[in-house]
Amino acid sequence: IPQISYASTAPELSDPGRYEFFSRVVPPDSYQAQAMVAVVRALGWSYVSTLASEGNYGESGVEAFVQSSREAGGLCIAQSIKIPREPKPGEFAKVIGRLMETSTARGVVLFANEDDIRRVLEAATLANLSGHFSWVGSDSWGAKMAPVQGLEDAADGAITILPKRASVPG
Repeated sequence: IPQISYASTAPELSDPGRYEFFSRVVPPDSYQAQAMVAVVRALGWSYVSTLASEGNYGESGVEAFVQSSREAGGLCIAQSIKIPREPKPGEFAKVIGRLMETSTARGVVLFANEDDIRRVLEAATLANLSGHFSWVGSDSWGAKMAPVQGLEDAADGAITILPKRASVPG
């Protein structure tokens, strides 16, 4: 059955051997990861952490970022943290604590869903670390307000990636 997707960005869907009748109108996450590496390098960062929601989107996005950073060179990944699919109470405080273990890696690359992003920002605020981290977020954050509403201080200065889009008249 032929399928055309307007939102599926998982890189494995680009494999024509497995998904012969699948096509999409958005680029795969690997392009996003390349753009994020370019942003990190343009900012002059050489030491960053990554944060991913458990699952295909987050994990494959971070994997693509790490691969692109290796190819580009000059970028060290301090640590890669995975947010569990069903986080327990206090999980996000632990995430912020782990990020602080390598506190000189103030740049954090996020491939996470909206709810996880919001909860990370809340945990950073509760830990009195608003402004400590500089976030580079994927398209799940993009231009959305929901993840940052009321948490603007923690998100201040974040750079997010969003594929180009346009309205089609009629």
